[in-house]
Amino acid sequence: MRAIYKKEIGSFYRSMMGYLYTAFFLLIAGVYFAAFNLQGGISEFGYVLGNTMVVLLVVIPVLTMRTLGGEQRQRTDQLLYTSPVKISQIVLGKFFAVLTVFTVPLLILATCPLVLSQFGKISLLQSYSSFLAFFFMGASCIAIGIFISSLTENQIIAAVLTFAVMLLSYLINGIGSLIKGYAVGNIISPFLQWLSLFQRYYDFVDGYFDVTHLVYYVSVVVLFLFLTVQSIKKRFRKRSLYMRCTCALMAVIVVLLNAIAVKIPAKYMKFDTSAFRIYSLSDQTKKVVESLDETVELYLIAPQGKEDEKLTRLLEKYEELGDKIKVTYVDSILSPTFVQSYTSDKVSDNSIIAVGPDRSKVIRNSDLFPSNYDYNTGKTTTDFDGEGQITSAIHFVTSENLSHMYMITGHGETELPEQFTALLEKEGVEYDKLNLMTINEVPQNAECLLEYIPVSDITKTEAEVLTKYLENGGKLLLITGISAAEMPNLGEVMSGYGLASIQGLIMEGDGNHCIPSYQNFLLPEIKDSAVTSSFVSKDELLLLPNSHAITVLPDVRSTVDAQEILTTSKSSWLKTDTSDLSYKKGDLTGPFAVGVLASEPVGDDQTRIAWFSSDSLMVDEIDEMVSGNNKNLILNTIGWMTEQDNNIAIRAKNTQAVTLRLTSAQVMQWSIVYLAVIPGIVLAAGIIFCVRRRRRQ
Repeated sequence: MRAIYKKEIGSFYRSMMGYLYTAFFLLIAGVYFAAFNLQGGISEFGYVLGNTMVVLLVVIPVLTMRTLGGEQRQRTDQLLYTSPVKISQIVLGKFFAVLTVFTVPLLILATCPLVLSQFGKISLLQSYSSFLAFFFMGASCIAIGIFISSLTENQIIAAVLTFAVMLLSYLINGIGSLIKGYAVGNIISPFLQWLSLFQRYYDFVDGYFDVTHLVYYVSVVVLFLFLTVQSIKKRFRKRSLYMRCTCALMAVIVVLLNAIAVKIPAKYMKFDTSAFRIYSLSDQTKKVVESLDETVELYLIAPQGKEDEKLTRLLEKYEELGDKIKVTYVDSILSPTFVQSYTSDKVSDNSIIAVGPDRSKVIRNSDLFPSNYDYNTGKTTTDFDGEGQITSAIHFVTSENLSHMYMITGHGETELPEQFTALLEKEGVEYDKLNLMTINEVPQNAECLLEYIPVSDITKTEAEVLTKYLENGGKLLLITGISAAEMPNLGEVMSGYGLASIQGLIMEGDGNHCIPSYQNFLLPEIKDSAVTSSFVSKDELLLLPNSHAITVLPDVRSTVDAQEILTTSKSSWLKTDTSDLSYKKGDLTGPFAVGVLASEPVGDDQTRIAWFSSDSLMVDEIDEMVSGNNKNLILNTIGWMTEQDNNIAIRAKNTQAVTLRLTSAQVMQWSIVYLAVIPGIVLAAGIIFCVRRRRRQ
C-alpha cells in the first residue's frame, strides 16, 4: 500500500495538478477569509470553509476521476491488479493519496484562526472542530469519487457522475425542506436529510460537535471503498450474486452502525464547542433540576420538522439531567388547541410550555430569542436565553411559595424598564404596585418593597406605615436620583437605620473610576458584600451616572449594621451648582458612597435595606454599557432581601460572532498574504519543480 501511495502522490506533484489544486483552493478560501473575517470582522472561520463547498463540487471529481479509470484507460490495470499487492491495499493507497492532496491546503488554512485570535477573542475549539468535520466530509466525497472512477475508464464520465452525485447531496437538504408539509414529503424528507453529506458540516460550524456525524462520514468512506474493491473484483470473478449479497450486507451494517450511534446518549456523543456555550447547562441549572421532587413536563410547540435546533439540542441536555424532566414535542398544526389548556393568549411556534404539579408557565419564542440593540455598533442582535428561561420556568412551576415584591407608588415614581420586569418574571419574583396611603400596614406576603426614583416625599402617615414594616423585619430597596424636592419624611425613615442623603451631582476626578470625558458617569469601587461578591470576584464594572451621595451616620444604634458597598475615589467632588461642573474651592470632596446596605436583627428575622443613588442605574442603554451588570446588581439585591438561593438569573447568551478589530492596514496586509503570497508561492514552487524535472528528462 505504501508503494501505491507514493506512486499516486508523485503523480499529483510531479505534474502541476497537485499545485494547481492547492493554489486554487487557497485562493478561493482566501477570498472568503478576506471578505468575511478580515474586512467583515467575523470571528468564526467555519463559514469560510462552508463557502468553499461549491469548490469541492468541482475539484473532488477532478482529483478522483483518474484514480482507477485512468488505470483502465492506460491499460495498466491488469498489471496493477495482478501484482502482489491486494486490491484493498491498492484502493486504500489511492484513497489516502487523494486525501493527502485534499488535506494540504487545509493544513495551510489552519493558520487562519491563529491569525484571527490576535484581533479578538475567538473559539479555537469551534474553528478546529469545523476543520475536522470538513476533513471527514471531504474524505467521504473522495471515497464516492473513487468508487465512481472504478465503474468506467472514461475520466470525463467519472468526473461528471461524481459531480452529479455530490451536487445532489448538496441540494438534497433543500429538496427535503421543500417537500416537507406534504403527506409523502413528511415521510421522505427525514430520509433525504439523513443522506446529506454537506448539511451535517454546519452543526460543527454552529459549535455543536456531533460524533454521530463523524460516524456517518466514516461509514460512508468504509462503504464506498468496500464497494470499490468489489467493483474491481467483479472484473475477474463471476460470483456476482455473492458480491451483491456482500455489498448489501455491508450497506446494512453501515445503516445499523449509524442507527446505534444515534441511540447512544447525547452526553457521550454530542458536545458544545460554541464560543458562548449555548448548548451547555450551568451548575445553577443542574442544582435546580437535582432538587426536584416532582416531574416537570416541557412541551415544545412547533410543526413537525420545523423545531428550532438550538431548542431541541438544549432540551436534550435537560433530559440528560434525570427522569424528573420530561420533554414532549407538540405539533402545532396537528394539535392546534393544545396550548389553550394553559393560556388563552396566542403562542407562536417554537415556544415552550413548562408544566409542574400545580402551575404552568408559557415561555414565548420572543423570550427565548430576545433582540437587543447594540448602542456601540448600532446593530440589533438576537441572543439565546433558552437555559435562563427554561430553568426559571422549572423553578417557577415547582416552587411552593413565590417571592412577592411591591413597588411603592404615589410620589411620581418612574416606571420600571420592561427588560427589568421581564427579568423579575424570569427570576420568579411576582410584583405589584402599592400605595401606602390606602393601607394601614404592608401586606403580609410582601417580601420586599421597592421605592423607585420618587419625585416627591412620602407623607408622615406613609412614613409610619413604612417604619412599622421595617421594624417587623421588612425589606426595602430604595433607588433615588438627584432631586430639588426636600424629602424629610423619607429621610427620617432612612436615618433610623443610619443612612442619609447628600444632594448634589458627584463628579469623578479619577479617570479609572469614570467614563472618559463623562466625569458624572461613575465607575465606582465595588466592595465585597452579599450583593456584590460576584462582581468583585470577576473584576466586573458597574455604571452609575448622575449620582448623589449617601452617608452613613455615626450616631446610630449598635444593632444596625450599615455598609458602604459602592464608593467613588478620593478625587471626586460634589456639585450643588450644576452650571459649572469643575471643582471649586468649597465643594465637598470624596470618597462618597453611592450604594449602601443596612441590616438589623429582629427576632428570628432581619430588617434589610439597600439604597442606590443613581436614577439611570437601570436604564437599558446604561446597563448595556456594562454588559447587564447594573440589572444583575438589583437582582442580587432582591435575592439577598428575599433570601433566595438562586438570586442571579442566568443571562441570555450571545449567538452573534465576536466582532474582530482590525485596522485597514492589517486587513490589507493579511489579505495580501492569503490572497497572493501563499497561493503564489505554491504555484511558483510547482512551476519551478516541473520545469526542472522536464530539463532533467
